[in-house]
Amino acid sequence: MRIVSLLPSATDIVVALGAADNLVGVSHSCSGEWDHLPKLTSTWIDTKASAAQIDRQVSTATRPLYELDIATLERLAPDVVVSQSLCDVCAVPAGDVQEAVLSLPSSPRLVDLSPYTLADVPLCFDQVGNAIGRERAAADLRRKWDATLAEYRGRHAGSDLRVVFLDWLDPPFVAGHWVPDMIEALGMTCLLGKSGEPSFKVEWDRVAQAAPDIVIVACCGMDEDRAKADAVPLDCPVLFLDGHMHFSRPSPALLPSMAMLSDAVAEFVELV
Repeated sequence: MRIVSLLPSATDIVVALGAADNLVGVSHSCSGEWDHLPKLTSTWIDTKASAAQIDRQVSTATRPLYELDIATLERLAPDVVVSQSLCDVCAVPAGDVQEAVLSLPSSPRLVDLSPYTLADVPLCFDQVGNAIGRERAAADLRRKWDATLAEYRGRHAGSDLRVVFLDWLDPPFVAGHWVPDMIEALGMTCLLGKSGEPSFKVEWDRVAQAAPDIVIVACCGMDEDRAKADAVPLDCPVLFLDGHMHFSRPSPALLPSMAMLSDAVAEFVELV
C-alpha cells in the first residue's frame, strides 16, 4: 500500500491508523519529521510575511495558491491519495487533485476529506481506514476520540464564559467549522463563530460589541509567539494558543487541542 497525503491533517490520520510507513509522499505543509519524503505540493505565498501581507497575497491572488507536482505524483505511483475539499486557501483545490489523479496510469483511489464540524472529523478516520485497509484501526481511533471528548464535555459549564475565537488577526477572522463545537462542548458560549461554517473576516468593532469575556487567538499556520506580533485592540483578556499544530488540523490533533483549550481556560478562570 503506497499512500500520498496532500495535507497535514490527512497525514495525522494515516499515522494514527498505524500506516506511517506506507506514506510515500506528503504536502509541503507537513512537519519536519517528513522531510525525507517527496513534497507533492508547493506555494508561492510568502508564509514568513506578516499576517497583513499574507492576507493581501491571498485576497489579491490571480493564480492558484498551490501547485501539485503531477510528475512526481506519477512517479510515486500511489495506491491511495488523500486530499480535501474543505478550503482552497489551505491546500490544493479538490478539482485540481481529482483531475491529476484521473490522469495517473496507476489509477489510485482518491479520498476526499471535508470535515465541516467536530462530529465530521471521526468520519474521516473511517474514510481513510476503508481506503487503506485499516478499518479496525479506524474503529479503535473513533472509540478513543469519543472517550476523550467525553472527558472534556461540560468541563467549564459553570464558568458562564462568553468566548470569541479568532484564527487570524490582521485582518481579524472569526474561526468557524469545528472550533465553535469545541468551545460549546467545554460548556462555554461561542460568540460570532458558527459551527460548520467557514471562518470570516470581521471588524474589531463587531468583536468588541459582542462583549466577550475572553478572546482566544490561534492563528492558522502560526504558533502563539508569532501570532502575538499583531495587536489586538480590545479591552478584554486575550489568550494566545498554537494554531499551527492545533485547532486548524481536523484530525486526531484536535484531541490535544481540546486539552490545551480546556487547560488554558482553567488557568484564566483561576487568575480572575
